[in-house]
Amino acid sequence: MDRLRSLDPRTERPGRRRRVRSVAVPLALALLTQTALALGVAPASSAAGSDPSATADAPVAPAAQREEANARVAAQAQGRRIEVTGARTEYSTLWANPDGTMSVKTSAGPVRYREKGHWVDVDLTLVRNPDGSVSPKGHPGGLRMAGRTGKAGGDLVTLGRGEKEVSLGWKGALPEPRLDGNEATYENVLPGADLVVRATRTGFEEFLVVADREAAERAATLTLPVRTKGLKAKEATGGGLVLNDSLTGEEVGRTPTPFMWDSSASHPDAPDSRTARVDLDVTGHEDGFDLVVKADQDFLADKDTRYPVTIDPAVYLTSNLDTEVVQGDNSDHSADYGLNVGREYGKTPARAFINFPRSYSYDMTGQDIINAELDLYTLWSDVCTQQPWEIWDTDSVTASATWDSTQTAWRTKVKTSLQTFGGPGCDAQWINEDITGLVKQWSKTSKSVDTIGLRAQDENNTDQFKIFASSDSEYTPDILVTYEPVTDPSRDHIDYWNDVLLQTFRQVGGAPGPLSRAGAMVHGAIYDAVNSARCAESSKLCLGEAYLVKATASNGAVPDVNSAIDQAAYAVLSSVYPALDFSDELATARSTIPAAVTSAQRTAGTDVGQKAATAMINARQNDGSGSTAVYTGSQEPGFWRPTNNDDQGNPVTGSTPEWGKVKPFALQSGSQFRPSGPGGHTQMSTLLASQEYADQVNEVKEVGSTDSTTRTPDQTEAAKFWANDLDGTYKPPGQLLEQTQTVARNMGVSASGKAKLLAHTAFAMADAAIVAWDTKYLTDIDLWRPESAINVGLGNTGWRPLSPDVNGEPFSPDFPAYVSGHATFAGAWAQAMRDWFGTDAISWTATTDDPNSVGVTRNYSSFSQAAEENAIARVWLGVHYRWDGTEGVSSGGKAAAYLAANELKPNTSSSWVAYDTMYNLNGCEELGKRLVAEHRWTAYECRLTTDPEHILYVK
Repeated sequence: MDRLRSLDPRTERPGRRRRVRSVAVPLALALLTQTALALGVAPASSAAGSDPSATADAPVAPAAQREEANARVAAQAQGRRIEVTGARTEYSTLWANPDGTMSVKTSAGPVRYREKGHWVDVDLTLVRNPDGSVSPKGHPGGLRMAGRTGKAGGDLVTLGRGEKEVSLGWKGALPEPRLDGNEATYENVLPGADLVVRATRTGFEEFLVVADREAAERAATLTLPVRTKGLKAKEATGGGLVLNDSLTGEEVGRTPTPFMWDSSASHPDAPDSRTARVDLDVTGHEDGFDLVVKADQDFLADKDTRYPVTIDPAVYLTSNLDTEVVQGDNSDHSADYGLNVGREYGKTPARAFINFPRSYSYDMTGQDIINAELDLYTLWSDVCTQQPWEIWDTDSVTASATWDSTQTAWRTKVKTSLQTFGGPGCDAQWINEDITGLVKQWSKTSKSVDTIGLRAQDENNTDQFKIFASSDSEYTPDILVTYEPVTDPSRDHIDYWNDVLLQTFRQVGGAPGPLSRAGAMVHGAIYDAVNSARCAESSKLCLGEAYLVKATASNGAVPDVNSAIDQAAYAVLSSVYPALDFSDELATARSTIPAAVTSAQRTAGTDVGQKAATAMINARQNDGSGSTAVYTGSQEPGFWRPTNNDDQGNPVTGSTPEWGKVKPFALQSGSQFRPSGPGGHTQMSTLLASQEYADQVNEVKEVGSTDSTTRTPDQTEAAKFWANDLDGTYKPPGQLLEQTQTVARNMGVSASGKAKLLAHTAFAMADAAIVAWDTKYLTDIDLWRPESAINVGLGNTGWRPLSPDVNGEPFSPDFPAYVSGHATFAGAWAQAMRDWFGTDAISWTATTDDPNSVGVTRNYSSFSQAAEENAIARVWLGVHYRWDGTEGVSSGGKAAAYLAANELKPNTSSSWVAYDTMYNLNGCEELGKRLVAEHRWTAYECRLTTDPEHILYVK
């Protein structure tokens, strides 16, 4: 099975950008190593695979190592990720996570640079300077553009500072440029021609846009003066230029092949676009050279050429970190704004390579990689239907790579993705793909550069053509890796197995009832295992009453708690999901147990963990969860009927119709807290005739439709945030278990306390599922979904709910509406959390993994606020009525309250029990508060013995 997903210290992503091709003159940040050093920045690692450590800053000093250790302590204490600022590089950022892991994000292009001893973020937004020139707010190479000039012209763009710089000139007057983001437009620099300069994170691009054939004739041949210090240029294979250090002769940069294109399509890479090569000639002189740009005269004169035409006059670039290769084309595409993948209509296929430099400040080699994701920004797709593309492990490439020269570079296919965005109706956006297995392989070797390749699955299918943003764009690709430092084996095994559980939810999918049962079984067994291990140390250390068993180890040794957790979780998961193999997860967990734990303790821990798991597995035998009953619904008005078809076009039957009969974990039966019926109605005839029903149907019709004009953007966000209806997500119980982890971390709940808290919330949600499904199927009102009520009941056959599937198509879940399962889960979870923490008023930032809400977080100040929004969000999603939510929250809350009163009770004693001797009063108070807060004991007091010692008593 897939590895667990870990923390995600992602920065906020930029918004949508119109798809454009990198059309011209990227002048790279580090034209040569000496230039980079003169600018005070470490140079980019070469795409040829040179070792960046040879020219990077010195290895991390002991002070930085101490900062990393301190950050890890602070992260665990504060329950939030802490950046190790001393580990920053141009390309990477390192964080310590609250669970003891580390995360590093490495970008293919620079994200910051050094200036006057401080790190400055790259910001390509152009601003006017006091002297009239223009520059980005933050640029690694000190990029400067001209303002208004006289008739003689002058330097158009300059990169570099002091002794090392290069400038591209313009012969003639330049008007005041018009600024738009990272672009400066100089209008009518020639009659009928505009000059555009765009800042990139590695340099700049420049291109000339000519309005008509007359203007094109004047611009067909241009001479651009280039002023350099320490550089020589020569023509390169493929039509570009190579830049060499004038002293050493070393190649330090090159240009991609220049092109020109017309306006026959919406952008140069769209179907039916027309392009042609542009020739470059170099004439050297004392302080630089003249660049002569020669456009294709036949292309300009062709009757099919549509104006305006864009001419790509020149490019300056160091060996870049990504490129594309095109079959039958030896052009250099290393400075393109986008990376083409697949076959464009009417053209040959393209493949892309992205090089990621290893961080100078950390060594991934030998680290225990937990999770790794590749983040790409999708600029363009010709279609919006899901189309496969592949991620490969490849050899490193250079800017001069061609289709033929890279045929042997493709080593291993990592995965196939279907994510497709950037076309009409599927806006350009960030996507991420799991590449944990690949990064694990990378970590086994010491390298300076790691490379991935991108290609279409079927390179003859033009629907699979895509364009991803390159490292020259605003949206540089990055890889986010979370790893367990090999020098710190300690790890929270509770969180670990909850993450494994959630990843299993994503993998197996299905209805939420069975998932919630699995969650309760896993966390219930973990609780009994931890409790057994702690009780073996001392009865006063017990977490409280056992749920099923208080096991003892056969060998008589004190059990290792983590070994007990690992075995309990592994055994239950293997029992519930026999088709999946969890041995790798078990081995990973066991490998983090400190070497100081003896073999006897590990064996004892494994023993009590297995006994806890066996008790749970036996208790759930014949609990009714294996029912295969089929529920086809009814065609009578008001009663649930299928709203979706399967792959063969047959109506989908009701999901898990007898789940309400499953044996609860704490309740006496699924009907124990059955609500009285929607609006108090117990018969369908009176319900459908009621005004309240009409009002609620009309409410969903108005705010829950896919094209609602009254639903606010925030309501739309909330609806998708809480959805998690699709297979591949962790579903409602998984989302709430993740929120439990988040709040526990924020509140400083200990690992042992977390074992009890997660069991508490998991039991509450498992019973909530049984309560909800009892009401859905086992009463006289199995209420139809709003989709049916509006299409059939009101005759509005064009109405569709907002709720989108993986293809963006609206759908309704396959079970009756009343009550809402999401709301019942939420009500149970909120009540369980209130019971645990003793208050409703706790704030946290919640996350989701719904594919239609990628990267979205929402902030809550109370558990009830989150539960109520979860409930009403189902109305905004168009799949529930208001009473489905309100009465679901109420029923779930009652089930959770019953659980709190009857299961997992704290230890009790009729007299005070001496728990521990503490050095000072504050320490005694803090420990006492924790024991009560984590429901291990009901009360505490601190008694002074001999100053300054205190004894903590509990009862």
